[in-house]
Amino acid sequence: MKLKNLTAALLLVMTFGFAGCSREKQLLDTVPADAASVMVLDAEKFTGYMNGSAYGGSLSADEVLDRFLLRATDRSRNELKTLLTSDAIDRNMMVGFSTKGTRTSVFASMNGNFFYTFMIKDVEKFITGLDVGSPTEIGDFAAYQLEGAVLLVKERQGWITWGDPAAAASTLDTQLDVASNTAITSVKGVAEYLGDDDGFLRTAISMAQTGEQGWVCVTADIGDAGKELEVNACYLDPSGKKAKMDKYLEDIDTGMLSYTTPSDMIVMAIGIKHDTNWEGLINYCQAIYPLDSQQRAALALALPYLKRIDGTLLVAAGATVDQRLSRPDFSNDVNFVVAVQVDKNQAKATLKDFAGVASLLGVPMIEKDGGYILQARGMAPVTLKIVNGSTIVLANRGLEQLGNDAALKVMSDNAFGLWANIPDAAGESIYGGRGFRLTMELDDDFETDFSFNGSDAPILEQLSAIVAADTDERPAETAADDYSSTPGFTPIDTIR
Repeated sequence: MKLKNLTAALLLVMTFGFAGCSREKQLLDTVPADAASVMVLDAEKFTGYMNGSAYGGSLSADEVLDRFLLRATDRSRNELKTLLTSDAIDRNMMVGFSTKGTRTSVFASMNGNFFYTFMIKDVEKFITGLDVGSPTEIGDFAAYQLEGAVLLVKERQGWITWGDPAAAASTLDTQLDVASNTAITSVKGVAEYLGDDDGFLRTAISMAQTGEQGWVCVTADIGDAGKELEVNACYLDPSGKKAKMDKYLEDIDTGMLSYTTPSDMIVMAIGIKHDTNWEGLINYCQAIYPLDSQQRAALALALPYLKRIDGTLLVAAGATVDQRLSRPDFSNDVNFVVAVQVDKNQAKATLKDFAGVASLLGVPMIEKDGGYILQARGMAPVTLKIVNGSTIVLANRGLEQLGNDAALKVMSDNAFGLWANIPDAAGESIYGGRGFRLTMELDDDFETDFSFNGSDAPILEQLSAIVAADTDERPAETAADDYSSTPGFTPIDTIR
């Protein structure tokens, strides 16, 4: 190839590359920097993971999607499938954002202050695919009525929201004005994270509502040849650099894992500093998922006891040896241990307080050897006592056990760990569902992996089968007739 031809080719590649960057930057440039949360969905990658036949399964992407949408009306099914699969829009980057002051990211989409936006390659083809008829002009927007939602289109960009179209357009205008002054692309670290190519879903959640600055960034992806759902999270400080997510916590005391058994199906542990700022930790969690008034009241009652924790809290449980999983009595079906390290000076007082709570609940007990034995009709004896001077234990089994190496591996060098391995048969007997494997680890960052037991089929194919099995099959027309009283399954439900 001649030099000038090579140069021309390189210029062409660079031009397309810059054009692609410009396209993505243009979309994120319409998101205000003070958004409560921002998500980026790669619908092309997501629907690719739905193609079970590409990962050893038996269903195509279209069949998997149909199973997920089994309860949808014909209209909403068509609208949602068009959004996820149409080549008339850019499916590589579809952005959702909740506006400032909408409580939390989880509930922002439930109170009408959430926008889902994307670039449209061919407006006419896209609208024809949606089959939504003629638009209503609202200012600079063309508004189309979807089932349970509204689509606003302006200059080859679409926004989906819900509520009154005129009010939605007015709110969106305000958000676009804010973004024109300072967009999310100007926020250090967050802009790079959202524009990255990791996972099929990336979400950045502002911590402003906690009184702190920074963002929690959560990435969802499919791993292990399509069989595992992976979720990773990190914390970005105001400068855009990664910060520790476990600043309120300390490493788990893995010596307490000696209380676990090889037959345990779930083990959870968390290391808590004696001077933990519980109010800050609660605010941190509530920025993502809020508590209702009853939960806050219960937490207020528990807070004085939480402040006594000085070390590791461990919970472990497994099915009883005789597998009497059909009995309704929890303590007969499950053998368990709950152990928590507390301030040594307050251990005895805390033990008495716990016994007092059990007494108020009407649980019969006897005092023995400085501890208590709780027992009711049809219930295996449960021991409440202090071990090692400062560890309060509640258990219906002995403490000297063989341990659980798989759980220990998850807990080691982490401030929080959760390990679960529920066999299919146990899952069906205990809660009537599939068995699964789940791990969660928190040190500087957060990592979690989830997969089903009992099948090697791709995870999205398995999830779609579960959704289809749990769905009340009824004609789409019937669902549409009682839509006003039973919202059913709409595109906006899925976005939520």
